[in-house]
Formats: sequence, C-alpha cells, structure tokens
Amino acid sequence: MRRRIFPLLAVLLLVGLAYWLLPKGGHSFYGTRLLNPKPVDFTLQGPSGPVRLGEMGGRLVLLFFGYVHCPDVCPTTLIALKRAYERLSPEEQARVRVVFVSVDPDRDTPEVSDRYAKGFHPSFLGLSGSLEAVQEVARTFGVYYQKTQYRGPGEYLVDHTATTFVVQDGKLVLLFSPEKVEATDKVVADLRALL
Repeated sequence: MRRRIFPLLAVLLLVGLAYWLLPKGGHSFYGTRLLNPKPVDFTLQGPSGPVRLGEMGGRLVLLFFGYVHCPDVCPTTLIALKRAYERLSPEEQARVRVVFVSVDPDRDTPEVSDRYAKGFHPSFLGLSGSLEAVQEVARTFGVYYQKTQYRGPGEYLVDHTATTFVVQDGKLVLLFSPEKVEATDKVVADLRALL
C-alpha cells in the first residue's frame, strides 16, 4: 500500500508546487508580443533638433512609420492611436509617447512631420531626417517603403509597412497590425499591462 501512496503523494506535491509557482492573472496580449524583445535605438530630427529614442525618459513609445500625403492607412492609424491614447488616464498618458516617423523625407521635413502628427493629438511627435537616416531606422524595424505611382517631383504615393511598433525600455516588445490597432479597448488593455 505504501508503494502506491508515495508516487501519488509525490505527483500531488509537484502539481501543487507548479500551481503555486505559476504567475496568476497574467494578461493575454492582443497585439503580437515578442518573446525575445529586440534592442532598438535611433536618432532622427524633430522640429527642435535631434531626437533620440533612447532619451524618451522611460516612456512606452508607440512608433508608426508613414508619410504626410498618405491617403488612407496613415490617418486611419493615427486616429486609432489617438483614441487609445485618450482612453488612458493623465498619469498613464505621461508615461506614453506616440511618435510618427516619415518615410518620405523628400517632402516631409521634421517640421512638416511634427505638424502632421500634432494634427491628431498635440502630444504626438513627428520625426524625419536625411534619406540615409530614415533608411537606417526603417531597416532597424524591418519597415519596407517605396515610392509608387510616380508622376513627377512631389507627385507620388509611398507604399509602406503599416505596423505600429511598441518600444519599452529601449526594446521592441509589441506589434499592432493595422487591423488590430483599430480595437481601442484591446490596445488600451495591452498598453496598461505594459505600464
């Protein structure tokens, strides 16, 4: 009889220990959570000079790449980010920064990019830079972009990746596809779980 009870007790003890050690009430992320967060940093130009991602004061940074003349996905995404941002409490907003990076530096100066971003919310920040600097930042995040329907200087569209990237403590931790960023309540829940 003892031979049968000992293995049963050992199994029950292990199950109990595993249950006790497992985290309770963990958040199930709606966005794509990266299991191995990638370190990221860059410096681009803002309306008042250079802006470095690593110097954003420990904020949660929501980063979107687009361009000012974008007819569809850029304004749609920035409106979705505005809705999510405005659902946060003032204390939470102080710990979050939405950054728009232009992939059209030929037309979008830092001032133009920032004015565009602030058109969605006054706290949003727009950045641009030299063609080489923007290419390097895009490469860091795996962002594709290319001019299309070119009809002359200043008359073209830009195809581009429309993912929203979430950076925490200098690491890329979460991604929102264009469809997912529209789900305001779920995006807010993800941001609060990170905060």
